[in-house]
Amino acid sequence: MLSKRPYLVPAFYDWILDQGHAPHLVVDADAEEVMVPTQFVEDGHIQLNISPSAVRDFHMDRVGISFEARFGGQPERVFVPMHAIRAIVDRDSGQGATFPDEPEETFPQSDDDLEGAPAPKSESKGRPQLRAVPGGEEGATDKESGASSSPKSDDESDADPDGGGPDDDPPPSPPSGGGKGGPSLRVVK
Repeated sequence: MLSKRPYLVPAFYDWILDQGHAPHLVVDADAEEVMVPTQFVEDGHIQLNISPSAVRDFHMDRVGISFEARFGGQPERVFVPMHAIRAIVDRDSGQGATFPDEPEETFPQSDDDLEGAPAPKSESKGRPQLRAVPGGEEGATDKESGASSSPKSDDESDADPDGGGPDDDPPPSPPSGGGKGGPSLRVVK
């Protein structure tokens, strides 16, 4: 399962900044690929102020967070992969999100890793999908206006919603059963 961190950390970051507060990260300094100044690590963790006034060259994506900051007056380059983030909190209110280790989490190694990923199962289960209907009576479009077809349920009338008369040229009714393979689309003016 894809981790929630690459999605939630940027959301909490924006939420904290929108309040005018300072976002802080709690990072597992012993995790792979973490680049932080080791002299400031306590009990295997480091807390980093990532507010725009505290860092330079800030970049956040689904893989991690990188920036340059001063530690003890010395500039340091920092990289925190998403899997090493344990929490993002609002320094002023203490509110935020914590992320426990979940063994089934997977993290992309680059943003390109997500491009070929399969669609989430919830999108492919039982949701209707549009498909092209061959031309002819069942799949007509209005060539004069360039309008495309749109579905219309059987209980909708061709009358004007204000109670007026029917449209100029009502579209022909589709054959019962919707033709081959299911419902078809027709022009509604």
